[in-house]
Amino acid sequence: MKKNNNETHHFLPSGEWEGFYCYSNSSHQHKMSIELNFANSIVSGSGSDDVNSFRWNGTYNLEHFKIKMVKKYPTHIINYNGDIDENGIWGVWDNPEDLSGFDEFGPALLQNIKAMTHGGFHIWPKASNNESKEEVQEEVKESKKLKEFYIQKI
Repeated sequence: MKKNNNETHHFLPSGEWEGFYCYSNSSHQHKMSIELNFANSIVSGSGSDDVNSFRWNGTYNLEHFKIKMVKKYPTHIINYNGDIDENGIWGVWDNPEDLSGFDEFGPALLQNIKAMTHGGFHIWPKASNNESKEEVQEEVKESKKLKEFYIQKI
């Protein structure tokens, strides 16, 4: 019989998560629907957003409350680095693709393309049916504060 090694820290419940990512040049929130599993400092899972469906893989550290994940789409990968706290996971993402081939299109286009290769994100455990409406609204307010913080940081 296999022992259940799921994470027991209340900041990282395995199950349904939700959230958003933003590009560095926009405050528009791109919603994500996610299923995550946390066990033995390893995070894995799957999800979907307005780009495509994806798989998650990565590691987390509860001594420093940090997480590193790779979001694998069928066509490309995105690196996520974040902090873990009572509001979920939030941080920055980047696309590690080489953009040197875009140099020939000029600096203005290259700058616009680069702006779409990184940004901020915030994800949190999906609210259960017994959570109050006020708690969910408070999470949304906090999420907006974090989004503004990361947009300024990027």
